Amino acid sequence: MSEITHLLENPRLWRGSQRNTTAAAHGSIKSGYSALDRALHSGGWPVAGSTELLCDYSGIGELSLLTPALSSLSQQQTIVWLNPPFRPSAPALKQAGFRLNHCLFIETSSLTEQLWAGEELLRSATCAAVLNWTGRQRLSDRDLRRLQLAAREHHCWHIHFRSENCRQQSSPAPLRIRLQAGEQQLALELFKQSGGPSGQQLVLPRKPFLLHQQQPPSLWPVARKPLRRKSRLRLAQTRSRAQTAPLLEIH
Repeated sequence: MSEITHLLENPRLWRGSQRNTTAAAHGSIKSGYSALDRALHSGGWPVAGSTELLCDYSGIGELSLLTPALSSLSQQQTIVWLNPPFRPSAPALKQAGFRLNHCLFIETSSLTEQLWAGEELLRSATCAAVLNWTGRQRLSDRDLRRLQLAAREHHCWHIHFRSENCRQQSSPAPLRIRLQAGEQQLALELFKQSGGPSGQQLVLPRKPFLLHQQQPPSLWPVARKPLRRKSRLRLAQTRSRAQTAPLLEIH
């Protein structure tokens, strides 16, 4: 047997023409978007390990992208929101299908506390997913690796929201996706997918309630013109003179 043949038979070696079964072994959940499920080599969102979503703006549809999977997971286990940029709306979550008593919102006062809380939650084995917002703050390789290992070993989905400037930093997260908003669409770039193909670019429709629909000009309300100020003044003066005019006596 040649050395190259012996090397190719090593189970730890992954070839680009094959799909990695490691992610499938940990399980996945459908994203609710067939095009995205086809691009993800596990057939859906991985429910264990870190998934990095890189975007510079909030409210572009990043939560709607995750809602079908998260609302389904919330029926059985806790979904944790760690330092979200805005306070989530309970009625909106309920309308989206979330089980509210399985939603936990945590705010920390420093990055150190946030990293500690995130790792402890991932290791607790009681959460289905931990959504973590660190924004533009640069995390060390050690911190990123600890979060990834905790999520993978304890079978928890770590959804890590980071800014686009973090793309140049290497990360142990097996799945990294860049998000950008269009007028009526959300653009995705899967620039890293361990064990599967990467570089795919997708365009998904944004939810209608996220779009501002401008009515045509023909339906715009028309304001009534107010009375001229001079006319009102003359009318007031006329009434005043009529009230103060002397009475004439006729003999």
